Amino acid sequence: MRLFSIIAAAVALTIAAPSAFADKRAEAFVQSNANSALSALNDRTITAEQREAKFGQYMNQFANMQSIARRVLGVKARSLSDAEFNRYYKIFETYALEVYQVHFDQFRGEAIRVTGSKDDGPQRSTVESVIKSSQTGKDTKVFWDVLLSNDGKTYRVRDVGIELGGSILWLAQEQQAQFVSFLDRNNGDIDKLIGRINVLLADMEARKKDGRGSAFKG
Repeated sequence: MRLFSIIAAAVALTIAAPSAFADKRAEAFVQSNANSALSALNDRTITAEQREAKFGQYMNQFANMQSIARRVLGVKARSLSDAEFNRYYKIFETYALEVYQVHFDQFRGEAIRVTGSKDDGPQRSTVESVIKSSQTGKDTKVFWDVLLSNDGKTYRVRDVGIELGGSILWLAQEQQAQFVSFLDRNNGDIDKLIGRINVLLADMEARKKDGRGSAFKG
């Protein structure tokens, strides 16, 4: 009788378990949009400025940039006026797109291949993919934190994780840690953060010219 009860409980759990961990729509969304963004970086028929604008257009459609901008500020985002947030967002968007471009540039000429997904909640899933690095020739795992809209019709990316040296670098999470730390050291002054981001953008432009890449250092 006890064995029967255990088997019955196991069957019940199997039936009750969500069928997710394989959201095909989210996977298709990432497969299509990530490769569109990468193709923009690979387009040599247009100027560098046009290429960056095209990449930015795809990333704005792909990722929820305003949500990311608020999230990386932590609790500070709640106290910003609309004018303060808009002033910050204008420079953050430019900075974030530059960061994405720097990281994706190592995959120039390659295509992303989605390998699966898992659910992290009713509307969130992590889509897993691999892409060959044009620098090392080795496959690199790239993870996409994807959110389904409340109406169930559209997806947007919340964060991108790249496996580096056996660990995953989540770009928005990394920015949040650095931005919050900077604000803590500067009495939460959003204008000082905006100034710091402007300095970083200038540094990124210089690094791009000599191929050194970039990183936020508070």
